[in-house]
Order: sequence, then C-alpha cells, then structure tokens
Amino acid sequence: MAPISTDNDFLDDALKNKTILPSWRSIFARLTSPNTPSATAVSRITTFLSSESSIRTLQDCDKPFPPPSEASKQEFEKRTAPINFTAADQPGGDGQGATPGSLPAIAELKTAALDLSKALNIDEVSALRIVVLEYQSRPAKDLLVAEAGAAGDADLGASSLGKSFLASVLRPKKEDDQKQKDDKVFFDRVEMYMRERRYVVKVTAALLRATLCNPDSKTNIWSDVGHQFVAELISKGWTDFAINLVDGIRSRWYEAGINQEGLPGWVKKRMEDPAVRDQLGYAWEKQTFLEIIHLQQLLFLLLYKPAEHVNAALIIKWFGLMNEAKFFDRQGRLTVLFPDTFEIKSFYIYAAGLASIVSLAMIQIPTALTILNEEFSKLLSPGSSATPPANGPASPPSPASTLSERSFYIKDSNAIVAITNCIQEKAGYLPSSSLAVAGWVLLLQHIQHLVKEHTHWDDGEGVAARGSMIVEFYNNLLPELFPTTVDVGLKHLLLRSSSQIHQLVIEVLEPSDSTSGTLFSLRGEEDGLRMKNVIADLIRRTQKYFEFTEPLINATFLAHDVEYRDITPFNKFLEQEREVDTEDSWIGNPVEKFSLDDGTIRLLARAKNRFPYEPLPFLRLIKGIATQNAAVTQYLTGLDTYTHLLPHGFKDYDDCGPEESGNIMLASNLVLLPPRESGMFENDPPAGTFSSLGGIVIPRGTEGVQISSGGTRQVVAWKYRYNALAMFGRILECAVTSQTFSPELVNITVVTEIMSLLTVLVASSEESVAALVREPGHYEIPQVLGEASDMLGRNRDVISIAFDFLDTALNRHTVEEPFFVVGLEFVNSLVHVAPGRVWPYLARSVLLERHGRGGAFAGYLCAVEVTQGSYDFTLTCLSLFESLVEEAIRSSAVHKGRSKALVVSSKVAPQGPGGMGVSDIVQRDILLGFTRVAVDIFESYRGFKYSKDIAQKLQIGTKIAKIFTTILYYAYGVDEFSDAENKITSVLIPSAEYLVSVFLSAGASDLPIEPILGAIADGVQTPESSLYLQTLGLWVGQVIQMVKFADVLVRIRLYLGHPPSHLEKRLYAASASMAKLYAADEKYKGHVLELLESLVKSSGSFSEEPPSLLGHLGSDCANHFVTLLSSLDRPYQDERIETRIWNFISAVVSNKQQGMSILLLRGEALRQGNSAGKAKAAKNKSMLSICFDALEDIDHLPVEKTLAMLEMISTALNFWTLAMDDLAKHPKILPGLMKHVENYTIEFLPADSKELITEKACKIAVAAYIARILALYIHSRKPSDKDEIFFKQLLPKLGFYFDKAVKISGYRSSLHALLQKNFEEKWSGVKLTQLKKTRLRRTIYGPDAVYDMVLGDKVLGFDPGWAGRPDGYRCEVEQANLNLSLVQTQVDLLSSWELLAVQLCDFVKNSNDLTESLIKVVDTCLQENVETGLPAPIFAQILSRRAEFAFVVVRKLHQALPDLSLFNKVFTTALKAIHSGSAEFRHALTTAGMDYYRSLLRIIYITLTAAAKQEKHTLEFGLQVIDLLDLVVAKGFKDLVQAAHQHPDTANPQDIALVTGILQATLRLKGINEIHTGLANHLHENQTIRAATTLFSWAEQLAGPDGGDPVYGELSVLFLLELSSVPIIAEQLALENILERLMSTTLAARIIAEGVTPLSNPRLHAIWSRGLLPLALNLLANIGTRYGREIITFLKFFEPQIRTALEGWRKPSVVVLPAINEAIGIGMILAIVQRMGGKQELASSVNIDISVTAQGVDYLLDHRNYLKSLVAATSLEEEEMMRCGSEEEGGLVEKVVNGLLTVQGLLQEDGEE
Repeated sequence: MAPISTDNDFLDDALKNKTILPSWRSIFARLTSPNTPSATAVSRITTFLSSESSIRTLQDCDKPFPPPSEASKQEFEKRTAPINFTAADQPGGDGQGATPGSLPAIAELKTAALDLSKALNIDEVSALRIVVLEYQSRPAKDLLVAEAGAAGDADLGASSLGKSFLASVLRPKKEDDQKQKDDKVFFDRVEMYMRERRYVVKVTAALLRATLCNPDSKTNIWSDVGHQFVAELISKGWTDFAINLVDGIRSRWYEAGINQEGLPGWVKKRMEDPAVRDQLGYAWEKQTFLEIIHLQQLLFLLLYKPAEHVNAALIIKWFGLMNEAKFFDRQGRLTVLFPDTFEIKSFYIYAAGLASIVSLAMIQIPTALTILNEEFSKLLSPGSSATPPANGPASPPSPASTLSERSFYIKDSNAIVAITNCIQEKAGYLPSSSLAVAGWVLLLQHIQHLVKEHTHWDDGEGVAARGSMIVEFYNNLLPELFPTTVDVGLKHLLLRSSSQIHQLVIEVLEPSDSTSGTLFSLRGEEDGLRMKNVIADLIRRTQKYFEFTEPLINATFLAHDVEYRDITPFNKFLEQEREVDTEDSWIGNPVEKFSLDDGTIRLLARAKNRFPYEPLPFLRLIKGIATQNAAVTQYLTGLDTYTHLLPHGFKDYDDCGPEESGNIMLASNLVLLPPRESGMFENDPPAGTFSSLGGIVIPRGTEGVQISSGGTRQVVAWKYRYNALAMFGRILECAVTSQTFSPELVNITVVTEIMSLLTVLVASSEESVAALVREPGHYEIPQVLGEASDMLGRNRDVISIAFDFLDTALNRHTVEEPFFVVGLEFVNSLVHVAPGRVWPYLARSVLLERHGRGGAFAGYLCAVEVTQGSYDFTLTCLSLFESLVEEAIRSSAVHKGRSKALVVSSKVAPQGPGGMGVSDIVQRDILLGFTRVAVDIFESYRGFKYSKDIAQKLQIGTKIAKIFTTILYYAYGVDEFSDAENKITSVLIPSAEYLVSVFLSAGASDLPIEPILGAIADGVQTPESSLYLQTLGLWVGQVIQMVKFADVLVRIRLYLGHPPSHLEKRLYAASASMAKLYAADEKYKGHVLELLESLVKSSGSFSEEPPSLLGHLGSDCANHFVTLLSSLDRPYQDERIETRIWNFISAVVSNKQQGMSILLLRGEALRQGNSAGKAKAAKNKSMLSICFDALEDIDHLPVEKTLAMLEMISTALNFWTLAMDDLAKHPKILPGLMKHVENYTIEFLPADSKELITEKACKIAVAAYIARILALYIHSRKPSDKDEIFFKQLLPKLGFYFDKAVKISGYRSSLHALLQKNFEEKWSGVKLTQLKKTRLRRTIYGPDAVYDMVLGDKVLGFDPGWAGRPDGYRCEVEQANLNLSLVQTQVDLLSSWELLAVQLCDFVKNSNDLTESLIKVVDTCLQENVETGLPAPIFAQILSRRAEFAFVVVRKLHQALPDLSLFNKVFTTALKAIHSGSAEFRHALTTAGMDYYRSLLRIIYITLTAAAKQEKHTLEFGLQVIDLLDLVVAKGFKDLVQAAHQHPDTANPQDIALVTGILQATLRLKGINEIHTGLANHLHENQTIRAATTLFSWAEQLAGPDGGDPVYGELSVLFLLELSSVPIIAEQLALENILERLMSTTLAARIIAEGVTPLSNPRLHAIWSRGLLPLALNLLANIGTRYGREIITFLKFFEPQIRTALEGWRKPSVVVLPAINEAIGIGMILAIVQRMGGKQELASSVNIDISVTAQGVDYLLDHRNYLKSLVAATSLEEEEMMRCGSEEEGGLVEKVVNGLLTVQGLLQEDGEE
C-alpha cells in the first residue's frame, strides 16, 4: 500500500496559482465518469485522496468542516504566512501576464477566509478552501451567464447555473450596489460550502463502492485508493465511523429544533428578512435532506460488506434514531418547513425508503444466522473446550452486559431490546418499518427455535455448562421482550406488518406509473442492485411465514427478476462484484441463492403444483429465476405435476386410497388438448399418444390428487411428467390458430408471460451470450427454442409461431397491447443468435411500411403512445433497430463471399443469400425503413407528452443519436476506395445516404437539427444534483450522444466534400451554447471540444469566408471561454481532455478564424460594448505562453499531450507571425526542445511490446514536430539576423535527424504481403483494405491505427482464426497497425526534416561541416532508395518524397555554393540510383510514372551544371556521362515520346524539357568532347532523332481535337536544336534531312498559313523563332556551304512567315522581345548566307524586303520615348524585369533597345555586321 502523503492536498500549490484546487464534486465526477481516465489523472486523484487532510475529511464526512479551533488557526496561519509566497506566486508575478482565472493576492484570500469561517462557524483552513474554490469557479459561472455574440442565436443556452440557488434569489438588482454584490459572493461561497458537504459523502461512498468490486476488473481503477481508505478507516475505528454517520443523520434530522433555534447562524440571520425567508429556508431544508439521504446511502455500503461485526453501540444508535424519527416519516420531524412542496415531499419518501433498507441491512441477517448457528453448533461438539464455572452453573448475563465489547450485536441484550422496542412500536404503523420487522421476526424465531432445540439436551457436565451460558442467556432475554409469550409476540408483530412488507417491496422495485416521480425506487439508486440483493435475501428467508398470495409471488418475482433490457448490465454487475463466501453475505447472484434455498424451492413447488390451473404464479416465479438458463430449462422439461379442472361430467377415474385422501387414478386416457390433423407426410401416432401432433394426453393409470371437490368440476393435480416448454409452444400455437384449449391458458396475459419467459431464457442462454460477444465457434440455436418446438408441426417451430402471433397482433396497432413490447423483445433476443430467422420475418412483417403495406411502428406510436405519454413500444423498436444495425455490420463479411469460414458461421441459418435468410438488398431496405421512421421520431420526440417517465424522452434521443452515429461511422469511416456496392459495410450505405440527405441538407429547415440544438441547450441547463444520479446520467448521456452525432455529421460533410450545410450554420449560431456546455459539466468537455474542432475545420474548407467563431461567441463569451480553456484540465491533467484543447486551438489558428486566433494567441481579453475588439491594458498569459511553459518540462510529459502541444505550436508559427513574439519571450523553449531530441536513440526490436512500439511511434512524431518548429523559427528570421550563436548551438544537437530522419526502418514487408494474401484466402470476398480507416477518423498511433480492429472483431469474430488463438489474424493485423504507425511517423519525420534541412542550407556558406552533413543527407536519401528495397506499391510516395527532399537540398546548396566540388559525389549516387533500376526507370518513362525519377533527373541536371564550371574531369566521370547520355538522353527521350503518345493524359511535358536540359548541361562540360561521338552513336542506335521528328509531327494531335497547345512541337524542336550544336550530330541531322522532315509537318504548314506573331499564337511563334530558326542557323554554321541550298529552301518555304515578321516592324503597335529575337534570327541567317556567297540565289529564290524592317527599327531607335511606350512583357520573367529594372539599365526596355541595335546592324545593306 502506498504511504499516505501528509501535505499534498493541492491547497498550497493552488494558493501560488500553480494548479487548481480540486473540489469534492469534481473528484466525485472523475471517480464515477464512464470515461477511462489517463494514468496522470489517476495518479493526481490518488495523491489528493491519499493526503492526510483528505483522509481526515473523508473519515469525518458526517462533519467535514469542523468548527474553528486553536489548532486550525495555527494551521491556517502557517499556510498563509507571507514567507511561503514569492512575487512570482502572485498574479502576473512572472512578468508574462497573469494566468487567466488566477487567484487574488494572498492577503485578500486570507481576509475572505476568516470572514467566511466566522460566518459559517467552520475552521479557517476549510474556509480558505471554500474561498479558493469559489474564486476558481468564477470563470465557469461567468461563461454560463455570458451573452452570445450578435451573430449567434438568441442565447440557446441562457443559463441560470452561473448563479447559485441562493444567489439567484439575492442577485444584485443594481450593478453598483456593493452590499448586494457582497451578498452574492457570500451566497456563492455558501453554495460551494453546501455542495462540498454533500460530495464529501458521495466520494466516501464511491471509494467504498470500489472496494466491493472485483479488484482484477479493468474498469475498477479506483480499487487501490479505496482499499487504502478502508484500511485507514479500520485502523481509526470502522464502528466509530458508522456511529458517527448515524449521529450525523440524527443531528441533521433534528437540527432545526422545535422553534428553529438550531438553524445555522447564517440561516437564522438572513431568515429574519421576509423577502427571502421562504427561499432561504427551502434551500437549507433541501440541503439537509440531501445530506441525510447521502449519509444513509453511505451507511448502507458500510453494512453491505462490513469490515467489522455490527456491534451493539451501532445498533442502539440506529434503532433509537428510527424509533424517535419514525423511520424518517414526516411525523417524526420536529420542524416541517415545507410539508406540501413536491420536492421536499419526495425527499421524505426517499429518506424513509432508504431507512427501511438500511434498517434491514443493519440487522445483518446472513451474518446473524451464521453466528447463531455456529454458537449453538458448539453445543454439539464433544471436543468443546467449554468448562464449567468454578461456582456452579453460569448465570445469564445481566441485561446491561455484553459478551464482548466488540462482539456481534446479536449477543448483546441491550441491542436486542433496542431493536425489539423500535419494531414493536412501529410495526403496522409505518410501512417503512415492515422490512426490519420481517427480518427481526426471522432472527428471533430462529433464536427461539435454537433455544428450544438445545434446552433439554445434556451429554456431559462441561458441554451442559457451555450450553447453559448461551441458552440461558436467550431463555431469560426473549420472554422479557414481549408482554405475552415469545411465539405470540412474534406472530402478532408479523401479523401487523404482513400487509405492508410485500407491498413495500413491490413499490421500491416496481413503482407504479402514476407515482414514479415521488416514490423511492431502487432503479434510481447507484447501489440499487445491492439493495435488491438485501431485499431478495429477506424475501427468500421469510416467505415461509406468509400465505401463497399474489403479493408474495410478485414480491418474490420482482426481488429476483432481471428484465430483458437489464440482462447485460446485470451480468456486468455480477462480474464486478467481489468474490466472497455467499453463505453469510448478500454478495452474489440472488437467483443462484434462490435455487439453493429450501424455502424458495418449496415456494416454487407450491406454484408448480397449481400449474397450469393457476398459470401466472408459476410463470412469474420461473421468469424471476430464468437467468439461470440451464437449470431452469432442465427444470421445465421435466415437470411432474399437471393441475387442471376436469371436464364437465368426467367420471372416468377410480379412487386409489382412503376416501378422505382424495387420491384417484385415471381409468382411461384423458385428452387435455386434441392433436392436429396429421399431414400428408406424417405418420399417424401410436394409439393414445398424440405428442408428435401437438396433443396433450394423460395416460390411463396416472394417479392424481383432488385439490378441490366442491362444485360440478373438480381440480386435480395429476402426477404426470411432461415438458412444460413444449407445452408453452403448443399454447402459443393454439393462440395463433385459435384452436380450442383451456381458456385460463390461451389468453393474452398468459401468452405475454410465456413470451417474456422465453425471451429471458433465450437471452441468458450460453448460445446467446456467446453470439453477443462473438465468441468463436458457437453458432447453435438455444436449447430452449428446440424444447419449446417439440409439440409443433413439422414446418413450424416456436420462433415462427411467435412471429405469426406478433404480426397478427401488430395488425391491430391502433389498440394498446402490452404483448407488442414482449413480442418485439423476443425478436430482439434472436437477432444475434438466429439472424437468419429475424431478417426474413422483418421483410414480411407489418412492423415497417414496405411496398405500401405495414407501418405498425409509426402507427402504434401515433395512435397509442403519443396520446398516453408512454413509449415502451418505441424504445423496444429502437432497441431492435440498434441490434439490427449491429448484426448488419457483423454479417457484412457473409455477403462478400462464400468461403468455408463464412459458410460455417451461418450454418444454422436457413439457406439463402449470405446465410441471413434474405439478400443484402432486403437488409438494406429493412434498415432504411427503420431509419426513416427513426428520423421522423427524432424530429418530433422532444414535443411528445411524457406522462409515465421523463427518462423515456432522454432514452429515445440517446438511442436514435447513437444508432445514427453508428450507421454513419461505419458507412463512411472505413474502406475509402471501394464503391458503395463493394464496401464491407455496404448494407448501411442507403441508410447513411438518407441521413446525409436529411441532416446535411443546404436547405433552411430546422426540423431535423432542432433536437441536436435542443440537446445542447439542455446540456447547458444540466442540473447540479447529487441525487437521482441515474436520471442525471441519462440527461448527460443524451447530450453527449447528440454532440457525438453532430460531430460525425460535420466531419462527414467535410469528408464527402458537400457544400456547407444548414446544420453547420446553426451550430455556429449555437457556438456560445457549446462554449457554455464546456463549463456545464466535467463529462462534456472532451466531446464539446471535438465538435468545435470539427466545425472549425469543416468551415475552413468553405470556398467563401467561413463564419466567424468569435463573432458568434461574442466578446464576453469568448473571453470567459478562453479563460476556462487556459486552465486546461488542472488539477487532474487528463491527457484526453488537454489533447482535445490543444487540437481545438490548432484547428482555430489554421482555419481562417482570425479573431479567435488572435484572442487565443495574444492572451488579451476583448472589451465589451462599443469597444469590442480592442485589447485591454491588462494582459493575461496567452495559450502559447502556457504551452511554452508546460513544454519546458517536456521530458516528463505524457507523449500524447506533448504531440498535441507541439502540433499547436507548429501550426501557430506557420499561420501567425505574432506567435513568434511569444516564442522569443521564452528563451528556454528552443534549447529545451533541442536537448529533448538530442539524445534520441530509437531502435525497433522484434521483442518490443505493443505499448513500447506505440510509444516509439509517438516519440518519432514528437521529433517531427520539433523539426518543424525549428524550421519555422529559422525561416521567420530575416537573413541579416541569422543568429550564428543559435546555429552553433543547434547544429551539434541535430545528430538524430542527420543519422535517422531520412531512413524508413522497421517496415515488415513479409508481414504485410503475407497477411493480405492469407487474409483474402481465409475469407473469400473480404479484403484487408476494406478494414482500413478513412480520413473521417482522427489520427491515432498504436494497435488500432490503420485497420479498424473493432470492426474486425465485429465482422470476423465468429471465426476462431481471427481471435480464437494467440497467433490468430487479429494479432497479425494489430502488428500491421503498429508497424504502419512506425512507418507513418517516420514519413512525417522525413517531411519535417526536409523543412528544417532546407532552412539550414542558408548557413552553409559559413559552415563546411554543415555542407558536408547536408551532402551526406542527400547521399543517404539516394542510397536508401536504392538499398532498402521497399515494395513500390506501398512506398512509392516515400521514395518520391525522399528524392524530392534530396533535390531541394541540392538546389539550395547549388544556389549558395555553385562551385561546390562535392556535387560530383551526388551525381555519381544519383546516376547509380537510376542505373540500379534501369528497367524500372525506362518503364516509368514509357508509362508517365516519373514522380520518383523526375527528382533524380533534376539532381543530375544541377550537378552537371555545377560540373560545367570545372576545367577538368576524370575519365571515370566522362564514362559516367556517356552512360547518362545513353540511358537518359538517347533512350530516355525516345521512351518519353512513346509515353506522350500512349499516355497523353498523364504524360508530363516537363520531363522532356528536363532531358533536354541534361543534354544541354552535358554539352557544356569542358574538356570531354569525346562524349560527342558516344552521344552520336547512341542517338543513331536508338533512332532518337527520328523519335524527335515523330513527336514534332504528332504535336498537333497530342494537343487535342480542339486546337490545344502543341507544346510537344516546341519541346521536340528544342531538343533537336541542342543536338545541332554538336558538329558531328549536326552532320547526322543533315543526313536525316531534318529540315525537310520538319517542313513537311502540319505545324510548319500552320506557321506559314497563319503568319504567327508573339501575340497571335505564342506557342507556334516560339516553335518558329526559338526552334526552327536557331536550328537552321546551327546547321548552317556547323556544316557550312554544303548545307546552303537546304537553307535557301528552308527560307523559301517559310517566306510568308518571314515576310510577316519583317512587315510587322513597319508601324508596330507593341514591341516584345520574342519579335526582336525572331528578327535577329532571320537577320543572322540572311547575313551568313550572303557571306557564304549565296546572295544572288537568295534574292532570286526568296522575295523579301528588309528595308521596311530597317526603317521601322531605325525610327524606333531614334524615338526612344515612343519606343518605351510600346514595350510590353510576354512572360512573368519579363514582367519582373519591367517592374524591378530602371529605365537606363537592368530593365526590359534596355534589353529591347539592345536587341533592336543588333537587328539594325544585321539588316545593314552590306550585311557585314
């Protein structure tokens, strides 16, 4: 056991604003929350509960706040001494602004605490706690009463919860009235005080309850702290604690006194004011009753499994109080302030009901009987050590004496007298005393029996002496208890209460509809099942005292019965109950104890002996114990008595004994039920037996007993053995077929009871339990159904009979019929165990409207339930719907294939598609029919009348929302890439699509979404109550389920990409209510944040500006909401809630929510009124600052929370520059992050556990976010401010990134490959990818990361191969999830490291080490891609990402260090990467799959560009270049041409440009002209030139039929242009008649036909001016006069285009560079031709006039201002030149002038220049 802390009660830290003080209410909420808390939260709560002050408070929970004392004053002064506090402990003391919601200065707190201590008469430290709690509750209260923004709804959730029920009465009428403000603060503190008083008791009860549960249960996480508390309790005195509780109850009951003189001082003082007297008195009265009730609840838990024997002192205290207080009847109260108020009246009834059960528990019947039996059994032991007294026989103890001070009370005369006196006075007068009366009579009668049994026994002197001691004690005591004899007195006691006992049991177990709101009911009790166990024990033991009457039967039935809808929670309760000896305790299954009790077995036999003449008693008793399925089934199949009324005039029997005995014997067969007519293929049964045809015949010779001989017809009990289950089936058949049978059996009441019994037997059978949990290998029909079908026809069984009867009844759905509910529960019980029977029934049933018939569901609801206000039928239908959805998901695999495993799973179902009896199409129709009706109910249920139980309203809303959420979750949450028909959950798709059409419509209808908004408003109004927690749980559960439903809807809208829905607009309008919901209850926090996060993310995808969250919240509400968020989940620090907070903030700052982002990031509250939006002078800590402060301790934070915080920081830094300001104010944060990641050494070992692998994955994700943050920080700084000191600190700490960040290790390729293959072989038609989660789900890491394990369990759980063995497929899929988690986080790390590495490139000029490290990173990237051999289908993106990373780094390095020699190494590695997979490379080229190789080619291009600046190269480098030209240029270009032709839609023209660039770079290399010959040879071998001309000729076709962009024409001609620059290849081009080939294409024809200009057709003009002209020029220059004739032919062919170009300069309207370049090209060709002697031939062949151009150019050059006005840009680069350059130099105009000067020189008449 952990040692108890003496000081850590969080108060000292709270006073220093380091944490929030936990309230007892919040502790109780965490202890009882259905959500599993994190390890940190458990640790924090345990620490608080284990502190000395907490233990002391819990042990004194009856008076948790004692009056002030000298010791308390000293403790107070010690805690508040100024020496304990520094300046940093006070608000804003750290210089970074105050923490929102922080406490005031300690002096102010101290004064307030002393004032409160004096006013409430409580100790100073407790008062200080109350004051601190009140201060800390203000943000939540302020938020609850804050006004919504102008853009929001008119305060959907306007709440009065911000004001206490005291302060709401005394709220200030004038805002500036200081007295009223002070009063409000005082009453807020009083309310906090009263609330804490109640919840101290509730926490104590919760801890005790934890000790009663099985400590091995995973859900019982509070067992350790509970046992620690109980151990402390025992050491301090368990009995004393219990007595203190009784004293606490007494003091509260009588506190007011006769004339209210005992009221607390603060109440008395303020009740003098008539204006508030009643309200204040009512508040005090309510508080008093609640404390009385809670103390009784706690006392019951103490007594349910007492740590010590209940001694006399406790008994005397309790029963003395009961005697005086009259079992808390209203007459037992001295002062009754509000006797007629409904709430107070119900409190009296509640307290009295609890008193009856506590009194029964107090007398400890099982323990008392055990001790008595043990004491008296010692008298029979010859070896007893008893010795006779020295002075003769022992005298009985005096009345005041006890056998032992701590002994059990039953040995104490005072205790016995006290109980008896109380019982005698109250028996018969107070119904609440009747349970104690029965129990006490039982004990006294048992004592009387034991005494009588041992009084005359004597066998030896010693034993006789021992016997005299105990026997004489009771012999002397018992007669004194009653004025008459003991037997008469006990009989009289029992007689007085006999009419009340069973009635009280019935009322507390099954309150009537009309009074359910005022009666005490165990259904609403937290420990109701335990209390029911106590009552059941009493009923079993006392039934022998009562006549066989209906109240006895009903009480016995209700005390043991488990209704169908409660079977699952009841079984869960039994599993959680601690295993103890059941003989002397109430713990255990009451039904098991029923079967072990001789008295109850005799009671059952009495009922059986009257069956079926009186069927209902037996049916109810047997149903009460039906959860013991096997025993009850065996019992019913062999009943040995058949009692019935003989037919009129039946005399065919003989007497077989004394006449008065009534024994008779049948002289002939007695036909009770005639058989059916035998069918065509049925054999006639043997004479006298008709069981095979459904007949019931008692054979001749059967003996019987006449029970009743009066009248004309006798009742006889025949000793006849028969199968009652078979008879039940026959009764149902008779009811369906209207066959004549006993009218007492064939009526709706009996049929209903039989169906109810069969339902429970089916639901509790082993087969049903196995089917419910998908236990592998169990697919049998429950035995009870087979037994019940024994006497039915060959084509019928009890299921078909029941279905027929139900459908017949449903045809009369306009009339109220209780059987409807029972019948549908029977259907529901079969959904999982026999789905093949349920689906076909629903397909033909009238329950749903299908094909124009049916509609009983909606019809009965409208005709009966809405008018009566009771909705049992609707709830049962919804439960059936829920089960059907679950079964539809489970059976999804059955419809996807007919593998052996799938066939086995459905072997008991009738033959049909998929083994479900119907096709999946019919299943879809059924589910869609239910969905439509459920939507109609959902839209209207909030307006229904609820007269029976308001909880039904909550249950309807919760069930529908849960079902809809499940449908949407599994329809869209898995299998993203299959179409709707092939999804594994395709059966849900029609229903899901209908829900999407209804709830995500863009229309303005509020009807479907009003329940969601209404539930949010309900959540804001969640009452604070420590009573009726079951109903409160339903309230909270409905709100949570509605919020979940809304969250799923919003995320689905984003997932499907639908336009913004009306739901989202209304949710934004209700955002203030959602913010208030966060403050309304602890359980709402995480769910509200998830909805807000989804809403903000979804609206961020809107094409238009999203709604403003801040505008809808309003400044007031937003300020308080942020203040509340800033407290995170202190003091508990639950990772789940804090993670949701940081995720919400990340969503806000990254999704266009400017106003809210600034509020969160700056920490400045917004002004109210006209100044809204302006910051106050006072500044609170921003959420960023809070996050930075927390991350200073990053090494000790839970990794999930660390991830969320780092994500928020990186998002904020990425989207908001103002976030950098906060980062600069926290100098420790970046060094802390660097230090955290510096020593990362993550290795993946085969022996790693699931938890360890998950932790490692999360750590890698942390490293990724740290890298991103560092990258953003470096990027945000101006280049001139690059901090070299920071860089020098940073670089040595990045070893983990340099070594590991680009490596994707740990991938288990064999696991994934074999798993997928084996999976699909095992379950034909089901693919592993169908279990893959979609983007709808939130990202998690671990065993459920990628493939949905929950869905896998549902769909494949039937097969032992899935989870039936440790190495099953489930384990393998979990391993796959874990492995993919590791891979995904490493991919994220690679991406983040890329960002950081790119930013580090800015430092390479000053760091050779960094340069070498980055080159090594590039080399590692390329090497990893080559060596790891990752499977391409899975890792194609990783390979591409890594190659892209290497390219980006190489480019940045080249920009900074263009002459770097290390690029040669990169070139070698990149070329190796291509050569290592040359086949894959060429395949990628031909199939246009160049994502990966494109980056490699870019790297090669950059490295070649750098190499071109080197003067010399090695021979090895030259050979590598030749290989490159062969593979990439010669072959690669040809392959790209093929890809452009075969895959025009996916081919990327940039790839051809890239190959051309590589060619250009190689041709610029110095000193290795030898490569030209190799290039020429490779081009010839691969016919690359022909491929280029072919591509040029295809260019128009590839551009598309509508005259698209012929980009491939330009690319091909540019490629040829580069080749033509090499003389040897120019010769080759000439031999290929390249110009002739190009001129013969349609592109050339278009150029001369259209007369293209840079403005009319830029692409064709570029082909002409940038390609064809320079190509001709290169050929002419490299070949010379030998090629002159071809050039003149070329000029003659393009004469129209040349003329257009030259004529354009006559009077140009615009001057552009492409036109100038064109003119230069033409001029150069003409000049060269003339210089070569072709002037005359040129003049005779080409008719052009260059003078026009010369004149136009001269004019422009002479008029520079005019020229400047004509200059225009034709590209982005030219626009930049025009914008940045000056008029004189560096600009576009200067370039134009220089170009025109060149043209002028070329066009001179002599052509020399």
